[in-house]
Amino acid sequence: MPVAATSRPKRLEAIEAQPLPDGSGLLFDPASATAYPISPSAMRIWELCDGEHTVASILDDLEAHYDVDRATLERDCLKLLEDLAENNLLAGPPLSE
Repeated sequence: MPVAATSRPKRLEAIEAQPLPDGSGLLFDPASATAYPISPSAMRIWELCDGEHTVASILDDLEAHYDVDRATLERDCLKLLEDLAENNLLAGPPLSE
Protein backbone atom coordinates (compact mmCIF):
# COMPACT_ATOMS: atom_id res chain seq x y z
CA MET A 1 0.00 0.00 0.00
CA PRO A 2 1.50 3.37 -0.98
CA VAL A 3 2.29 5.86 1.77
CA ALA A 4 1.16 9.49 1.33
CA ALA A 5 3.60 12.35 2.03
CA THR A 6 0.89 14.01 4.13
CA SER A 7 0.33 10.94 6.32
CA ARG A 8 1.13 11.39 10.02
CA PRO A 9 2.34 7.97 11.19
CA LYS A 10 1.86 7.29 14.89
CA ARG A 11 3.55 4.65 17.01
CA LEU A 12 1.21 2.18 18.63
CA GLU A 13 1.38 3.00 22.34
CA ALA A 14 1.59 -0.65 23.36
CA ILE A 15 4.85 -1.15 21.46
CA GLU A 16 7.92 -0.99 23.65
CA ALA A 17 10.98 0.64 22.10
CA GLN A 18 14.40 -0.04 23.57
CA PRO A 19 17.26 2.09 22.24
CA LEU A 20 20.58 0.24 22.06
CA PRO A 21 24.05 1.72 22.69
CA ASP A 22 24.92 1.80 18.97
CA GLY A 23 21.84 3.90 18.14
CA SER A 24 19.83 1.02 16.79
CA GLY A 25 16.85 -0.28 18.68
CA LEU A 26 14.52 -3.09 19.46
CA LEU A 27 10.74 -2.81 19.13
CA PHE A 28 8.72 -5.29 21.16
CA ASP A 29 5.06 -6.05 20.58
CA PRO A 30 3.71 -7.57 23.83
CA ALA A 31 0.49 -8.67 22.11
CA SER A 32 2.34 -11.02 19.76
CA ALA A 33 5.48 -11.43 21.91
CA THR A 34 7.51 -10.44 18.85
CA ALA A 35 10.69 -8.37 18.81
CA TYR A 36 11.78 -6.33 15.81
CA PRO A 37 15.44 -5.20 15.62
CA ILE A 38 15.80 -1.87 13.81
CA SER A 39 18.75 0.17 12.53
CA PRO A 40 19.79 3.58 13.89
CA SER A 41 18.00 5.39 11.02
CA ALA A 42 14.89 3.26 11.56
CA MET A 43 15.00 4.14 15.27
CA ARG A 44 15.06 7.82 14.32
CA ILE A 45 12.04 7.30 12.06
CA TRP A 46 10.26 5.38 14.84
CA GLU A 47 10.83 8.25 17.28
CA LEU A 48 9.35 10.70 14.74
CA CYS A 49 6.22 8.56 14.30
CA ASP A 50 4.39 10.63 16.90
CA GLY A 51 1.26 11.46 14.93
CA GLU A 52 2.47 15.06 14.56
CA HIS A 53 5.19 14.67 11.91
CA THR A 54 4.14 14.07 8.33
CA VAL A 55 6.05 11.62 6.18
CA ALA A 56 7.47 14.65 4.33
CA SER A 57 8.74 16.22 7.58
CA ILE A 58 10.29 12.89 8.63
CA LEU A 59 12.13 12.85 5.30
CA ASP A 60 13.28 16.44 5.88
CA ASP A 61 14.69 15.42 9.26
CA LEU A 62 16.49 12.42 7.79
CA GLU A 63 17.91 14.53 4.97
CA ALA A 64 19.35 16.97 7.53
CA HIS A 65 21.03 14.16 9.49
CA TYR A 66 22.26 11.70 6.86
CA ASP A 67 24.48 12.18 3.83
CA VAL A 68 22.13 10.30 1.52
CA ASP A 69 20.18 11.55 -1.48
CA ARG A 70 16.48 12.32 -0.98
CA ALA A 71 15.28 9.59 -3.37
CA THR A 72 17.11 6.89 -1.41
CA LEU A 73 15.87 8.27 1.92
CA GLU A 74 12.31 8.33 0.62
CA ARG A 75 12.46 4.78 -0.72
CA ASP A 76 13.92 3.38 2.50
CA CYS A 77 11.66 5.41 4.81
CA LEU A 78 8.50 4.46 2.93
CA LYS A 79 9.51 0.80 2.95
CA LEU A 80 10.06 0.92 6.73
CA LEU A 81 6.73 2.66 7.33
CA GLU A 82 4.93 0.07 5.19
CA ASP A 83 6.66 -2.74 7.12
CA LEU A 84 5.73 -1.16 10.47
CA ALA A 85 2.12 -0.84 9.34
CA GLU A 86 2.00 -4.42 8.03
CA ASN A 87 3.30 -5.64 11.40
CA ASN A 88 0.62 -3.62 13.24
CA LEU A 89 3.17 -1.39 14.99
CA LEU A 90 1.51 1.87 13.91
CA ALA A 91 -1.83 3.21 15.17
CA GLY A 92 -4.59 4.94 13.28
CA PRO A 93 -5.84 4.92 9.71
CA PRO A 94 -3.88 3.44 6.81
CA LEU A 95 -0.86 5.46 5.76
CA SER A 96 -2.26 6.09 2.30
CA GLU A 97 -5.15 8.24 3.56
